[in-house]
Amino acid sequence: MKSSYKMATATCALSFALAFTACDDSTSASDNGGNSGNGGTETNVNCPNEPVNCPAIEYENEVYDLRDCNHYKIQTFGTQTWMTENLNYNSCEINGQNWCYGSDAANCQKYGRLYTWTAAMGLDKSYQKNYANLPEGTVTKGLCPVGYHIPSDAETDILIAYLEDNDKVAEFNFQFGGKNNFAGFADLDRTAYFWTADEDHSEFGGKENVRIWSYSETFSFGGGSIFKDSGLSIRCVKD
Repeated sequence: MKSSYKMATATCALSFALAFTACDDSTSASDNGGNSGNGGTETNVNCPNEPVNCPAIEYENEVYDLRDCNHYKIQTFGTQTWMTENLNYNSCEINGQNWCYGSDAANCQKYGRLYTWTAAMGLDKSYQKNYANLPEGTVTKGLCPVGYHIPSDAETDILIAYLEDNDKVAEFNFQFGGKNNFAGFADLDRTAYFWTADEDHSEFGGKENVRIWSYSETFSFGGGSIFKDSGLSIRCVKD
């Protein structure tokens, strides 16, 4: 059964000019010379993508990301196992498509990164303006650690229903990382926004829109649709 939060959601129409380089959190950049809403300036950064050698450590109730040695707490909710921390993975393949809130590297450590949908899904940037039309039921790893994937809209419905019905919302450990869009960064410490893997083919959507879900302590759960080049958080679910 779908959670009632979806019935009250309004479709969002938010986008932003791509801004801020991903490989150096101290500077900001844009394909168009900077996001005026965030005061960006263009910067060239050398990104060698050197391999990382992580120590052989086993973390209890955590997923260990061997790409960068980060580890994230996990918890089972009903039939699903989710990361209970926001993703904080960076690579030069997604340069210009992920941000630390306010261009402050400390916010990446506290809240995780904000990603475009194409970066989150591991898709070419051109799909920000076109349908990717992934086959129904496709499980997309995207940027998630091995064994985890970007959740579908249906998977988030199952999670939300479980959290609400079993009074487990606090255990999901929402980190209110805010968002980035054409107007700049917003809603830090107020709202958590997350991508799903599903493009919005509804009459209110379009080729540039994707289904999202959100949570705030004021308004509880929300959803709707947002432009693919927005910057949102990622929570991964186990395969």
